[in-house]
Amino acid sequence: MKRPRRLEPTTWRGVALDLARLLVMLLLTVLLQTTVAPHIRVLGASPDVAMVAVVCVGLLRGSEAGAVFGFLTGACISFAVFGPLGLSSLVLVIVGYAAGRYAETADTSSGFAPIVVVVGGTALGELLYSLAQFLLDNQVPFGFFITRIFLPLIVLNALLAAPGYLVARLWLREEVTDGAQPA
Repeated sequence: MKRPRRLEPTTWRGVALDLARLLVMLLLTVLLQTTVAPHIRVLGASPDVAMVAVVCVGLLRGSEAGAVFGFLTGACISFAVFGPLGLSSLVLVIVGYAAGRYAETADTSSGFAPIVVVVGGTALGELLYSLAQFLLDNQVPFGFFITRIFLPLIVLNALLAAPGYLVARLWLREEVTDGAQPA
């Protein structure tokens, strides 16, 4: 079975439409992450909509687009919540790039690939974020971090992975072909 592939936009209009779709997705992601997600609590953790969106863009558009989308998402969220600039951007750049590299080198035709990559990206992102917090001397007890932040966030993002990937795939107009050449 051949891996589904996306038809590349070959005209300026196609590129502009693709960028406009990514920009709208960026704005919706920032709005959801800053307004809705903080009010959803499961075992003390809120879902990380931005992480799911960055992983989905990385899977659908590749490593460069995933990294750029991750940087812009992290910067916009930091601006929106008046947070420290750079930390979330750095984490999301690394996760977006890693998700894109995974999509470029592995077979992502399985229905479980987005869930696995979102769980892996969330784990990597939280570990990088907690390492940065540790280096900045903002320490959290290890048991509290694992039971009240890390594990609930992984579960929440795993539940959001499949619907988030489906919405991103439909919004970004991912075309699937069965080995046939485009007309």
